[in-house]
Amino acid sequence: MTKNDKRPRNESGEYVQEHTEEAVLEVMKPLEPYMTSEIADKLDWSRRSAYNVLSRLLENDEIRKKKPEARRVIWIRPE
Repeated sequence: MTKNDKRPRNESGEYVQEHTEEAVLEVMKPLEPYMTSEIADKLDWSRRSAYNVLSRLLENDEIRKKKPEARRVIWIRPE
């Protein structure tokens, strides 16, 4: 850990999860398609963090994923 690491920690000293599924769902309008970079930009997260949370939501059947091209993923929140 560096001296500049200001991430919040719980009482046990573990990092508190800052990138939550709830935050993503709050910015996603139902039936609106989103790219990973759009979610990352809306939440001021890295693309990797956004992709990880979106993947967890997909695993829990809370959102859908479309892959129209080899390097493009579209995420959709159902109604």
